[in-house]
Amino acid sequence: MTVANSDPDPAVRIRLYGPPAAGALADRIWPCYQAVFGDFDDLETWRRDLFTRHAARSGYRLAVATDNDTVAGFAWGYIGERGQYWTDLVNDVLPTDVTADWVGGHFEFVELAVLAGYRRQGIGSRLHDALLGDVRQKCLLSTADDPDDPAVRLYLRHGWQRLGVLSPGFQVLGRPAS
Repeated sequence: MTVANSDPDPAVRIRLYGPPAAGALADRIWPCYQAVFGDFDDLETWRRDLFTRHAARSGYRLAVATDNDTVAGFAWGYIGERGQYWTDLVNDVLPTDVTADWVGGHFEFVELAVLAGYRRQGIGSRLHDALLGDVRQKCLLSTADDPDDPAVRLYLRHGWQRLGVLSPGFQVLGRPAS
């Protein structure tokens, strides 16, 4: 599914993929992932320990922004369930009244990345909207606990609300079901 271009740079296309197609995109997404996050030493470790494991989860979807052959950005998520590392961490850290309403069966917005040269062009917002366009359950994510962080500002503009502190410097945001 191709999402219509609505920003000033019509050359950047956003496409949404499910699990079967996502696996074939790992090699193309890796340079963008590495440039933005830099937390894995090599492609194969990243593919095995993060990308493929996440792509196997229920409800997995991947939004990719491309400018010709360059992956300018991406976002992915899946259905979060108790028994998964991050879901259990959130469940253990946030107050019970919050987790009872928000945790388990939620859509987990896992990654959002845009290469530095493509930032401040609306691509992050477009990736966000493409990924969550027809998601109907509550959504959760963790991000910096800094209101001046561009990602935090993006999420708040898109209806996310602070649910609590995950760890020093990091918060959990939730977006109500639509």
